[in-house]
Amino acid sequence: MRDVARAAGVSVSTASRVLSGSAHPVSEAARSRVTAAAAALGFEPNRLARALATARSRTIGVVVHDVSDPYFADIIRGLEDVAGPRDHALFVTSSDRDAAKELSLVRAFVAHRVDAIVLVASGLTTPGYLDDLTGILKRFKDLGGVVVAMSEHAYPAPRVGFDNAGSSAMITRHLIDLGHRRIGHLAGPPELAVSASREDGYRRALAEAGLEAGPDLVECGWFGMEEGASATARLMDRAAPTAIVAANDLMAFGALRHLLDQGVSIPDQVSVAGFDDIEFAAYASVPLTTVRIPLTQFGRLGAELVFELLAGGSPDPWPSVTPELVIRGSSGRAPT
Repeated sequence: MRDVARAAGVSVSTASRVLSGSAHPVSEAARSRVTAAAAALGFEPNRLARALATARSRTIGVVVHDVSDPYFADIIRGLEDVAGPRDHALFVTSSDRDAAKELSLVRAFVAHRVDAIVLVASGLTTPGYLDDLTGILKRFKDLGGVVVAMSEHAYPAPRVGFDNAGSSAMITRHLIDLGHRRIGHLAGPPELAVSASREDGYRRALAEAGLEAGPDLVECGWFGMEEGASATARLMDRAAPTAIVAANDLMAFGALRHLLDQGVSIPDQVSVAGFDDIEFAAYASVPLTTVRIPLTQFGRLGAELVFELLAGGSPDPWPSVTPELVIRGSSGRAPT
């Protein structure tokens, strides 16, 4: 800071006011000389020192289940779109759906004095998890931190809304309207709240149509492609559905791959639908019918909510995104 002040021909306090974004009045000429000197010298503020002085680190901790999953990658892109221009950096970490690991990561965020923690990962139903998380986040909020949820979560945080159950019911109704009566479901991991919501929507749509979702029609695909393919094999051997609705697109890709490898014609013999509309859905071996979540917009809304809360706001209602049914080549009329 002293080097910048010397190069700009101003006092250290003036240089500090310019570079910290202070509201204290500084002439435009002095401001221009300071910013030019800082750029020439490659000056970067010490974020740790700033955090001690201002109780703000200009960092946001983001918890996802798997950073390599395109679903989470698109949401992170949206978070970055808003946080970056506001000079906030993201710390993104994968919990691997492990309660102990996730709690450890949240503690680390608190220790590093992030300004906000964004729970993009769905809440876990592991015994003791919610109580432990609540205790950690209470201390974090007592220190001025902000918590935002972006998925189904039992922790009562401000949240960017999305109707998982209603969206799952919507795509199941699409298959029912095509004449399908035996519709299988590839469910997500049983310990995730979002898995239960999407399965509930599937069951609700069947019940409204007077159809039964027996246990033979539901298989866990663990939100992965390989697991989705294996679950589809079990489902077809046991129940022979004419349509399959997967709780995410990756499992639907696995279902497509297994069925095509077995010589099954899609959608003439079996229809397949997914959930999320990640970028690859339109380019699958058979373009995938799915529920579109505007994932990048979803991430942007999450970041906007963070900054509104950091500024002392209390948005009412919380922001939300609207699902859209995207019909492509993987769904068709039920075989006669």
